[in-house]
Amino acid sequence: MLRLLSLLLVMLLVGCSGASNGAPTQAPPDSLDLVKEAATNIRSADTFRISVNQTGPDYMILTEFATVYFRRATAQYVTPGTMQATIRVIAGGLPIEVEVFSRGAEQWYRAIWTGNRWVKEAFAPGFNPETLIAQDTGIEAALKSLVDLSYVGDEQLENGVSVYHLAATANGPDVAALLGGLIAPVGNVGVDVYIDRETRYPSRFVITEYASPFAVTPEAGQDAEPVVWTIDIYDLNATAELATPESVAPSLDALGITPPNAEETLEALPMLTLEATVETTAEAAP
Repeated sequence: MLRLLSLLLVMLLVGCSGASNGAPTQAPPDSLDLVKEAATNIRSADTFRISVNQTGPDYMILTEFATVYFRRATAQYVTPGTMQATIRVIAGGLPIEVEVFSRGAEQWYRAIWTGNRWVKEAFAPGFNPETLIAQDTGIEAALKSLVDLSYVGDEQLENGVSVYHLAATANGPDVAALLGGLIAPVGNVGVDVYIDRETRYPSRFVITEYASPFAVTPEAGQDAEPVVWTIDIYDLNATAELATPESVAPSLDALGITPPNAEETLEALPMLTLEATVETTAEAAP
C-alpha cells in the first residue's frame, strides 16, 4: 500500500510539473491583417533603404547598351520619388561604374562611355521611382497581390530583428515593386514575407523564381536552379543624401556618343559575371 501511494504521489507531482512548465499555446496572428498593416506602414515612411541579393544561376539584365549579370543592389528611397544610383560591375577583372539619377520619369547617368560625365538619358527606360510607393503599383500593391498566404512562425533575422514569417505565392510581375522595380520576375513565384514584430514594417522578402527566361541555362546534365531574390528593408526614415546632376548634364548627342558606341565599349572587355551595387536616394517633397 505504501508503495502504491508513493507511486501515485510521484505521478501527481510529474503531472503538476508538466502543467506548470508547459508554455501556453498562443494563436498565430492573422496573416492577412499583418500584410495589410505592413503595406500601410511602408507607404507612410519618409525614407527607407533596400538591399537586393540574388542567388542561383546568373541573371541577365538587358540595358540599352549591354547585357550584364546582376548580383546585388542596395538602395535608399525617399518620397516622393527622386533616386540616385551607383552601379558597380566587374568585367574582365576591371571595375566599371554606372551612376544613375532619377527624378520621376527623368533619368541621368554617367559611365565609362560618357567619359564619366553626366548625360540626361534613360539608362533603364520606363523606370520611375515614384511607382515604389504608389498605391496601385508599389510595395503595398505587391503585398496585396499575394495569394495562399499562410503563417509560418516567429523567427529572428541575422541582424537580430524578431519577425513574423509568412509564406505565399504570386504572379511575378505583380511583385516587381518588391525588387524596387529594377527586376521583373516572371511566372508564378514563391514569396516569403518577414514582418518586424515590433514596428510591423516589412523587414525582408524572399522571392523564388522558377524557369526564368533571363537565367543562364545550365549545361547538359545539370539541373536548372531557381533564381532567388532576397530583399531587405531597413533604415526607415534615415537622412537622404542627394547630388543633383542637371547643371552638368548634356545629352549623348551633345557629347557625340551613340548607344552602339556604348555597347562596343563594354563588348571590348571580356564579359564575366557582374556584381552590381546600387545606391539610390530620392528627394523629399518641398
